[in-house]
Amino acid sequence: MQFLPSLFFVCLIAFYLSGCNFISYETKPIANQQVIERITAKDPEDPRFKEFLKIQGFKEDSLPIKEWGLNELMLCALFFNPRIEIAKKEWDVAKIQEMIAPIKAPSSVGFESGRQTTGVKENSRDAFGLSFTTLFETADKAKIREERARNQSLIKRLELRKLAWDIKTDLTLNYLRYHQLLLNLQIIRSEIKLQNEILNMLKKRKSLGLSSSIDSNFNQIELNKNIQKLNEEQYQLNETKSKLASILGISAEKLNTMRIANINMDQSIEIFSKTLDDETKQRDVINLGLFNRIDLRIALAKYAVSESQLKLNVANQYPDIRFSPAYIFDYGSSKWLLGVTSLIPTVEKNKNLVEEAKKLRDIESLQVEKIQTSIINELAKLRDNYTNAKDMVRKDTEDLSAANALENSIESKFNQGEIDRIELTQQKLITMQYKRRFYTNKITLMKIGFDFEALLQEPLNTNKNNEK
Repeated sequence: MQFLPSLFFVCLIAFYLSGCNFISYETKPIANQQVIERITAKDPEDPRFKEFLKIQGFKEDSLPIKEWGLNELMLCALFFNPRIEIAKKEWDVAKIQEMIAPIKAPSSVGFESGRQTTGVKENSRDAFGLSFTTLFETADKAKIREERARNQSLIKRLELRKLAWDIKTDLTLNYLRYHQLLLNLQIIRSEIKLQNEILNMLKKRKSLGLSSSIDSNFNQIELNKNIQKLNEEQYQLNETKSKLASILGISAEKLNTMRIANINMDQSIEIFSKTLDDETKQRDVINLGLFNRIDLRIALAKYAVSESQLKLNVANQYPDIRFSPAYIFDYGSSKWLLGVTSLIPTVEKNKNLVEEAKKLRDIESLQVEKIQTSIINELAKLRDNYTNAKDMVRKDTEDLSAANALENSIESKFNQGEIDRIELTQQKLITMQYKRRFYTNKITLMKIGFDFEALLQEPLNTNKNNEK
């Protein structure tokens, strides 16, 4: 029994040392005011963002950014958008699970003591025991859990990459819409100016008895329609700017301080056409979608997870074994024991679990086929849309050229005094309307090129520059 106090002392020391590694709980309340301040404090002029840009290859003399093209805006979104930070945290959690998965179940240490006060001799009435239990896993369950955790971590990493592409797609859509609305506003203002000139000339003619009120009333209605259209376009522009700010992860006030670069439509269309018009590259485009698309790789990783789960359910049919050696001092007698225990698995339950895992694996396999089918169909649709958009732009180019030629001819006749100003102004208005349709369809054609990239989740040309 002299050993008993020492044993207690050793156990206390062991518990104290293990307690030194305990992590204490720390509260982290969410303060609304602090969250608001953090959002409004996000600034493209932030030194941390500047360092981030340097890592991306920007030179010191090019910072701060003077004009924000699509590439610069995307880097801003990658740095400030909270969805990116959430996805990174989820990946961090998955990596922690990857480290936890192969860790074996903890062993246990037990101590028992007792005392009998009657019926035995004075020197043999004490009893105590010391036991140790450890688990032996069969069928490589730890390795299978590790394999599953690696694939789950891969899913989170791929989901982070897919999120970046989703943000880029959303950013590109609103970036193009922003420029289209600016262009529409510019053209509509020019149309309103011309319509006002025509209306004033018609009113003068009416006052001189040279025209009826029908002409001026009709033109007044058309002017009012364009004024209403101008207001709608301005509202949509403000809405688009708000969406851009949300995508970038900054406040609308900060976005207003950033100068958005103009987009070179001809350059972008030419770059896309080098791939989309080249028949020899069509198979490469299809292969990009069928083999490199990120959500397809996510589906394959999920299939791997289901495969690992099936392996684990099969391995769980084999029982684990617990070894528990023990030392017992029993009223003057010393005993060494070795216990071996195991839970007998339920055959019917394990059979159903294995069957369930097989069905889930089949579902994930069908998901891969579903995505590949969707990619093929979407590529075919985009191919048709691209062909139609090119035809429309080609026709618009011819129509606009004809309208400009007619306007020049009418202007020449006006300069020679053969026609009056109202006919020239009306033709200028018609030319302006052709111009609006031309630029609208041109932006649509360019957008289809970006739609191809969004579908493939891969740039068609890594060297392209979508800035001014």
